[in-house]
Amino acid sequence: MELHLSARQMALWQTLQALAREQLMGMTMQLETTGTVDPALLASLTEQLALSDGLADERLTQRVLALLVLAQNSAGLASQFAARWQVEDAVATFGTPQQRQQYLTPQTTFGLAALPFRVTDSSTVKATPVTAGWQLTGTVKAVLNAGQATDYLVLAQTPPDAAGAFMIKADQAGVEIGNPVPLLGLRGLSVADLKLTAVPATAANQLGQLGRGQRVLQRAQAVGQLFAATVTAGVWQHATDQVRQLALAEQPPLTALAPALALTASLETSVFNAAQQADDDRGFTDAAQLAALFASQQALVPFEPLMPLIGDLAYTQQSPLVALRNDLATLPLLVGTAGQLATTYATTNFNDDAALSVGHESATAPEHLVVADLHRVVKRLKLTQDVPVNVGSIATAKRIIALGRGAMTPAVLLQAQQLAKWIGAAIAVTQPLTAMEQFSVEQQIGGSAVTVAPEVLINVGVSGDDDYLAGMSGAQHVLSVNSDEQAPIFNHSQQIFIGAADEFLDGMVAALN
Repeated sequence: MELHLSARQMALWQTLQALAREQLMGMTMQLETTGTVDPALLASLTEQLALSDGLADERLTQRVLALLVLAQNSAGLASQFAARWQVEDAVATFGTPQQRQQYLTPQTTFGLAALPFRVTDSSTVKATPVTAGWQLTGTVKAVLNAGQATDYLVLAQTPPDAAGAFMIKADQAGVEIGNPVPLLGLRGLSVADLKLTAVPATAANQLGQLGRGQRVLQRAQAVGQLFAATVTAGVWQHATDQVRQLALAEQPPLTALAPALALTASLETSVFNAAQQADDDRGFTDAAQLAALFASQQALVPFEPLMPLIGDLAYTQQSPLVALRNDLATLPLLVGTAGQLATTYATTNFNDDAALSVGHESATAPEHLVVADLHRVVKRLKLTQDVPVNVGSIATAKRIIALGRGAMTPAVLLQAQQLAKWIGAAIAVTQPLTAMEQFSVEQQIGGSAVTVAPEVLINVGVSGDDDYLAGMSGAQHVLSVNSDEQAPIFNHSQQIFIGAADEFLDGMVAALN
């Protein structure tokens, strides 16, 4: 692999390669022979593939590297993990702190079942409001890891014609698996329909804000496309490795491997770059779609020059290329054909309304933060770099800490001023705080006051009325803190912290230290 990896990424890659040598060969043989792997071995592998603390802010990059290694051994095994990690990403991005604690351990991640990679047209589930929450009824088609999971992520239509995302237990009453799909390849991966009949769901099951489930599902689809392209790259590498071993014994012209190696390197670079864009909080939907489209269009192309290199073996049941071709021929069932992917990309990018609803919303969906995340926030927003010496007014400041009613205590005000000094931020306020002696109307954000356009805006204790939202609309990145989880400001933020202002500020100061 010729990717430009950081030192930590290279260390992870070497660890994954060692894992492949020591454990994956035996698991792959068991999977290809029996169609299953010992659950205890799978659970152990899941723990070993847990996210590295040293790369905590590179979640999808880690997953792409792991999938490349897995797919170079077994596309079926890689697809099982891709399905789990697709839901893992949804919970990590949109889940509450309680949901992240519940689902994002190695043990619980092992039990997650994915949506189909073709997410948006797969569900007919409707959520009917009841006293305790909702009842879900309908069918989700072609769910990955169906029947093997403990939890399912489901998209349901909620009145009035909005979408909600819910985490549903597999053992709940009314949950059934049916219509299993016998796959051509991807040995060990189970695909079947998920049928729900009056399955109860409460606010605790809801993933993301009600009515914004489409955001959850659009990101899940992009992640699924990214992972499918990654599996394809791993299979291509597996094919060239197999042919190289067989061909060396007979000394054929190995220059014929060059086209396959070039395609593999190109796709590996594409999926790695898309994962990095996602980890950097940049829009990655287009990059994921293009990687999946390229993978689908070229899926079987590398096999054309490889087949002649192993002679008559290529056309027998013992050919190592037959199973790999079948694996790639199966992926369109999960992620869509090249034509369907091309249509999705064109609709997203060449239709203004679709581009706004798919690309923009999925890129700006709020991330729930807890105190443990704040060191990553400091690093990602580069708050310790290029600290301005002269902050200036809020109208021109690159960084702003805005204070609202929830930040009026003397202790919180002192903490906020200390944080502002350390990161070179201007202090702004909402209208009620202008009555305090230390603040003035020149510091008030609002459409009828001062409009701002900082690179980073941190709202502390701000609920976000219409006038304030108009004044902050030029901010590039918005992080908002409020103890009220229904605060309007959260609908206009990239990152949100639900909790007390002093808890957040203490965490930020500790992260800076």
